[in-house]
Amino acid sequence: MLMCLAYFPNQVRKRTPYVEHAFKAFYDLRVTTNVKRPNGCLPPVAIDHVVDEPDLIRDIARNNGPYFMPARYLIGGETAATARKRTPKIVKDAPAYLIGPTWRGDWAFDGEVLVEEVAPLLHHQGFIGVAKQMFDAEIVIPEQVYVNLSTPMGAQPFSHVDIPEFMGVNRHNAPGWFLQAMGSSRLFEDVRISIVTAVAWFYEGERGFFRYWPSGRDNESIRHEQMWNTAVIGDNDFMHHLVERVGGKDKRSPDGMSINSELDHDGSHWKILEKGKELASYDDIQVRLSLSWKAKVYADGVKFKDYSSGNRDITVMEAITRFNQELGCDFKSLQEVEMRLALTEKWSGYIS
Repeated sequence: MLMCLAYFPNQVRKRTPYVEHAFKAFYDLRVTTNVKRPNGCLPPVAIDHVVDEPDLIRDIARNNGPYFMPARYLIGGETAATARKRTPKIVKDAPAYLIGPTWRGDWAFDGEVLVEEVAPLLHHQGFIGVAKQMFDAEIVIPEQVYVNLSTPMGAQPFSHVDIPEFMGVNRHNAPGWFLQAMGSSRLFEDVRISIVTAVAWFYEGERGFFRYWPSGRDNESIRHEQMWNTAVIGDNDFMHHLVERVGGKDKRSPDGMSINSELDHDGSHWKILEKGKELASYDDIQVRLSLSWKAKVYADGVKFKDYSSGNRDITVMEAITRFNQELGCDFKSLQEVEMRLALTEKWSGYIS
């Protein structure tokens, strides 16, 4: 039984105003940058040339499978640091809307290059320069490079924001669903870490367009249609975005997939595998590849030193306490299924 006074069953929520930060009177604002977001997010920047040899990106992808469904750490107890491992935890009873067909591969994590050929991408000077300008910041520290691979599918029925991080509560000690709720609730703006995201595309198949809302979710969206060696650099922890249909109208995901299904390339084709059994096979041109680059951003050396000291960090338990005070609950641990259900159904980060 849920020990809550406020519980809102709406897994993919409709547009509703964010809850005001109930702790504003008790916490000084102490973030890593000084930006304001009058339209809900910072204006993104599009670039039309990412790398000199874009075909190499697809070569790297073909040679570094298998790939897992990233949504598994939105509902399981894994952190991103453990979810990226090659021996994924088996997740049971995943909701249908989280089951692919999109798969992820981590090429750099926490600033560590995991795939040797990706080192220049992690330190992409074009991305870093735009990030400094966008956030009016002096320090940009690249942390992640990962790819999302999508086989033919219908348009996503919802937009979403990316998973944020906070001082003391991050991808190492908290699962994605918890971080997502922290971001979408707006209860933790005093300890939010500014993160910039570049999304680049290396896909020449049918459609697979990227739609985003540069002036807030209630305003007009933009469809990015040039999907080969281009990128949009944005404030994706705040800017809603989605993937449109990949492939033809008659294409759909194969039957039998679970959130534990993998995608791998066998030297000639991409294969969707469930417990080693082949569910579908695709030519390379049918698989949409997007590459995401993420970096933490600091206004100046003072902000970076303040963050690095750890003096401003909150603990996971302190974060749970804030949620309890907002919801009228008595949760005590990340392992409580009832807390995961309550937080994800109220603050999922998804909008239909």
